[in-house]
Amino acid sequence: MTPFTNALASLIALGCAQFLWHKNSSMILNGALIALYLVLFSVFTYFGGIFEGQVDATLEHYPFRMLALCLCFSTTSLKVNRRKFLVLAQLLWCWIEIFGGISLYYRGIEISWIKIAALLCNAFGSLYLSKITREMEFCLMVLWIGIWIFF
Repeated sequence: MTPFTNALASLIALGCAQFLWHKNSSMILNGALIALYLVLFSVFTYFGGIFEGQVDATLEHYPFRMLALCLCFSTTSLKVNRRKFLVLAQLLWCWIEIFGGISLYYRGIEISWIKIAALLCNAFGSLYLSKITREMEFCLMVLWIGIWIFF
């Protein structure tokens, strides 16, 4: 996908992240929202791939990558155990990149090692955050969007 389509995908993921983990929402509601988001991300990937003219194997794990980005964005709104879930969401994104890259490697497409390294370094650095302020949340979101668009 082009940087424009990736930027649009990150905005969609950011918009969807605002509706997860509210104070009075149950796990069933959050699970249903995540399933709905995955369907929305799949539809976006399908039409974005057709628009770009590249309906190929590189887009097969794109909706899961969008879901992982959405979960990373949603962890910034948590009140309790924010750092733990922030690291877990980043490790989920890294896991999706690794195994999605392995499945693409068998089809002859190279793995983006720099993206995986950036995600691992970011997750490792997030372990040592003592307090996450609003400014730090913004910096993390900018870093995630940068990893998403440019790698």
